[in-house]
Amino acid sequence: MDDAKHHNEEIYDRLISLIENSQGRLAPIVVACDDLRLRDRMIVRYENEARQAKIRPYRIVLGKEPSLRSNLAKLKEQDEYLQNNGEAVFTVTGAELLLRVKLNPQEEQSEIEKFFGYLQWTREGLREFRYPIVLWVTTSILREMKLRAADFWSWRKAELRFLDESIEQIPLVNDHLSFSKLDSSSDETLPPLDELLAEIRELEERSPKSAGVATLYDKLGRVYARQIEQGEAQNLEQERERAIKAFGKAIIEFKSLADNRALIDALISLGRFLKAQSELTNALRTFQQSLELAQKIKYHEGELSSLHGLGWVYEQLEQPSQAISFNQQFLDLAREVGDAREESNALNNFGGVHSSLKQYPQALNFYQQSLNLRREIGDRDGEGGSLCNIAHIYRLMGHHQPAIEFYQEALEVQREVGNQEFESNSLGGLGSVYKALGQYQRAIDSYDQCLSIKRKIGDRIGEANSLYDMAFPLAKLDRPWEAIQHYQQAKQIYQELGLDFRVEECDTEIYYLNQVIPSQRILTAPKFDDVQPKPRRPNRQKILFLLFVSGIAIALLIWVLTR
Repeated sequence: MDDAKHHNEEIYDRLISLIENSQGRLAPIVVACDDLRLRDRMIVRYENEARQAKIRPYRIVLGKEPSLRSNLAKLKEQDEYLQNNGEAVFTVTGAELLLRVKLNPQEEQSEIEKFFGYLQWTREGLREFRYPIVLWVTTSILREMKLRAADFWSWRKAELRFLDESIEQIPLVNDHLSFSKLDSSSDETLPPLDELLAEIRELEERSPKSAGVATLYDKLGRVYARQIEQGEAQNLEQERERAIKAFGKAIIEFKSLADNRALIDALISLGRFLKAQSELTNALRTFQQSLELAQKIKYHEGELSSLHGLGWVYEQLEQPSQAISFNQQFLDLAREVGDAREESNALNNFGGVHSSLKQYPQALNFYQQSLNLRREIGDRDGEGGSLCNIAHIYRLMGHHQPAIEFYQEALEVQREVGNQEFESNSLGGLGSVYKALGQYQRAIDSYDQCLSIKRKIGDRIGEANSLYDMAFPLAKLDRPWEAIQHYQQAKQIYQELGLDFRVEECDTEIYYLNQVIPSQRILTAPKFDDVQPKPRRPNRQKILFLLFVSGIAIALLIWVLTR
């Protein structure tokens, strides 16, 4: 936290310098900050300094029509001081609260889309406002701004970033906790593995071209997937390969039979499995194929499942624009065909996207809508996921007691229905609450239970996240070597999955701990009775040579003195 404070002081000094030195010219200053309390403190601080320098501060909060130029124009029209070109600074907030969904289907754009649109084409419109304009955004909005308002980005005055100084210093990487599973209720009727393998052998010998062969291979893939998901796999890597091979065989057979609906269902099953195994790029391609086919033959059930999967994968890949686009299509279609279960899943997914963008009130609203709908239709499995997600939002908002209560309620439901994936997410969430409260041993215990389940069900991202999260409380309990080992194990998995930004986070934490450990070594210096290296014996020849040289030097000195 000290490092963050030092960094933020330097950024603040740059910000106040820009405000003072940009009077009389247009100077958009984009400031990224995810810690809203820190943001508010910084705003109050520079506004006070501005007043002392005879610079008048103004504030703008973006709303449903998030046009920067329009808000500035209204202020200027109503303020004589601004009309007389008095020195001023404008602070703009509210971007983090803009909705990313179209609540009214007739709307062409969401609030955030309008915001980026106004920014992109605002250069000429802002020329009359010759003031520093401090635009506060979250880190995720900053990343989007570079792509979606590229023209504005090219002529901005400066870009500054404040670091989070909140209690939870290390960014959590499992913030997107429980999204409802892509429904596969037919898995309940799957036969035992041995029976299924025997049935496949018998049918292939009797009638290898039978349509039933494809159906049996699809079932086989789902049996392997279910065993892995429930932590019952005897050999995880082997059964993972067998599941993918079985789905692949089913897909080939359904293609040859031109059975498009069955082909779409098999692609979706494969996509679900790849998603669960953290193979996000392959899952993305699979869902794209299934969506294209489903839309072609107007197979709504296949469309819904494909859109659900695409929205979830894009959210995991931290591409919120794409995630929102597919989730919006998912929600619209679910409502159009009257599928309440899928509607609840879409609402839940929207909560996940807003959570990742740190728009917590909106996320809570979507999660609560999803929970109400799931309870209404009796979806206990989905209910457990929604409870976990609501707990997650309360945790991020710093409301620890309700977070613990919702996590515990979620655990009861998840254990009742046997959903180990969601159970592990609730355990991880509890660990994060305990970490925020400084109860580090309880945090480690919860993370450890979470890690055990993640490994059993083959959730590689979840495994890496648990290792990463556990490292911080280990370091706080003066166990830095163990913390480094956890970061290194997490880093290795992130590298294998191609998650470069997570690798960088691990490197940062490892570097920091390597600075701390040398100072601790002083406290644990070797005792006197520890084995010490033996002293080296003097070299006899070297001593004789030195004596000889010294003798010659003395003789020369005497000769010079007696001349």
